[in-house]
Amino acid sequence: MPSKYLGPDIPVWSRIARMDPIGITMNIAVPALFSIALEFSGPVWDWGSGASIAVWVVFGVLLIGWIVQQYWCMGTTPDQRAIPLHLFRRLDLVPLWIASGCAGASYAGTLYYTPLFFAFARGHSALQQTVRLLPFVILFIAVVLLVGALLPLFGRYNLIYIIAGLATVAGAGAMAATLSPDVPESQVMGLEALIGVGLGCSYQHGVGISNVINKDPRDKVDSVVMFNLAQMGGITVIFSIAGSIFQNVGFHLLKEVIGGNGYSEDDLRQALAGVSSTVWGSDDPDVLARGVQAVSEALAREYYLIVAGGALCFVCGLVMKWEKLDYGRGRGKKPEA
Repeated sequence: MPSKYLGPDIPVWSRIARMDPIGITMNIAVPALFSIALEFSGPVWDWGSGASIAVWVVFGVLLIGWIVQQYWCMGTTPDQRAIPLHLFRRLDLVPLWIASGCAGASYAGTLYYTPLFFAFARGHSALQQTVRLLPFVILFIAVVLLVGALLPLFGRYNLIYIIAGLATVAGAGAMAATLSPDVPESQVMGLEALIGVGLGCSYQHGVGISNVINKDPRDKVDSVVMFNLAQMGGITVIFSIAGSIFQNVGFHLLKEVIGGNGYSEDDLRQALAGVSSTVWGSDDPDVLARGVQAVSEALAREYYLIVAGGALCFVCGLVMKWEKLDYGRGRGKKPEA
């Protein structure tokens, strides 16, 4: 890259200090430990084991330490700390962050666990799973573009979050209630498309809305930081919780229906990991049917997380200001003679 002079020479350590290295390190460590604690408890460690308890304790201590460090600006300043806590007093921004975090979490959960249903319940290949996910992806992208084009026209942003919450709850709730090995694929694809419509309304537009609401350039930048943290944090949280549900609930469901057929705990864990398990290689059609039913039930429960995300998005839409934002579309027009 070409050499470019960007300003006065500042020592490297001074530049690092300005980045709030303590806060950034905590920002990495806390979500990582949360994921490890949830994902490893059950499949790897017993819930009451010393290793599981130790990770949960360390996670809790670091979480409290992170909050204290950011609140009192230890090793940093209010302007340089990693989390712009001063914006948490902005009740016009907090619902936008929460709704965006729910959208990110719901999108990730749908994108990951819907193909697993087609893999386990239908035995489809990766390409076949992808094709059956297209209604969700295409509708999601189309609605993102459509809402992005229409929002500056009608300006009332709270409406898109209300619609997003209702559509997401309807699609995910129906998916959680009906997902089974016998459900028609067309029904699953229709419901995932409905979820895509809801998430397309709420996923991407918070940053643009925030930029119109905020007049201070620094607040605009800090708000974008919070949107990124909300969406990435939402994805981390839902993958951790959903993975724990799939591994723990799925294992117990499999153990109930086929555990008496001589399969070990390791066999059942491998069955949840993919098709290479001895369970899926069984010659007994009854074992296969009951195993697929158990995994489908575990996958259905994942959609309750998406229902929760949609419900929270709906509530956020209700508490947002009923205001019409001015996107400045009329600026720059020449006055009529």
